[in-house]
Amino acid sequence: MSASRLSTADLRIVEQVLDMGSGYVLDFSNRTFAEFFADLDVEIEPEETGLSKAKRLRAFLRSAPTAECARVLHALLEYRGEKDGDDQRGSIDKYRVIVSRLEGVAVPLSAAPVAPNVLTLAYVRELSDKAERRLAASDLEGAITVSRTLVEAVLEQLELRLTGQSGNYAGDLQRQYKAVAKILRIDDKDDQVDEGFKQIARGLVQIVNGLATIRNMASDGHARHVQPQDRHARVAVNSAKTVASFLVEVYLAKTRHTDVGYRSEER
Repeated sequence: MSASRLSTADLRIVEQVLDMGSGYVLDFSNRTFAEFFADLDVEIEPEETGLSKAKRLRAFLRSAPTAECARVLHALLEYRGEKDGDDQRGSIDKYRVIVSRLEGVAVPLSAAPVAPNVLTLAYVRELSDKAERRLAASDLEGAITVSRTLVEAVLEQLELRLTGQSGNYAGDLQRQYKAVAKILRIDDKDDQVDEGFKQIARGLVQIVNGLATIRNMASDGHARHVQPQDRHARVAVNSAKTVASFLVEVYLAKTRHTDVGYRSEER
């Protein structure tokens, strides 16, 4: 059976849908990534090669037989599930077209499920619960990975909702947060925001920066430099939940035409 016929454009769509920036693939840890392919009875480059999950998946997609490639892509999309904002993402439909082409089946785009129309706290709870399950299973590295994924995904969806497009931050979580905070007017640059909230806003930036750093040093997304302890993983999870929940609550309040700018003259 011949190798799959995925063009550069196809791979770009796949990488966008599967969140393959900075070496990641969705919210997989190295362990769950291996388990995913084992369950499919599909061979992929092992973790011991030192390659990131994204590089290992790219190598597989370039060389795998067409049918096997289609099966894996289909299973990855099912694992990913629906996310807020999918109804505005043309990449989801394009991804399904790619899978259908590899399967030799034509599926109308209208068959694609419709995602919720607004960003809600349900998504935050979903990933928070996933992180808590990993903590309970002593998968501390995986819990840290999900924590970063939670904040990054919320930021991406908020920017998409507020501006109609997502910026390219190349994995720079702090820069991404600052961009969204400015749009939401919760940064510390607005002269009309009182000083007390500015201090909190600066603290949120530091939390996000810390999440990005610990994600790179003590999670399973990259080569690990630090062995995380339970308290480290738990503070990462709790911090991510706090930041993500606050961002979504600000957004929801603004959609209800409620001023959440913490203006001193309105206090």
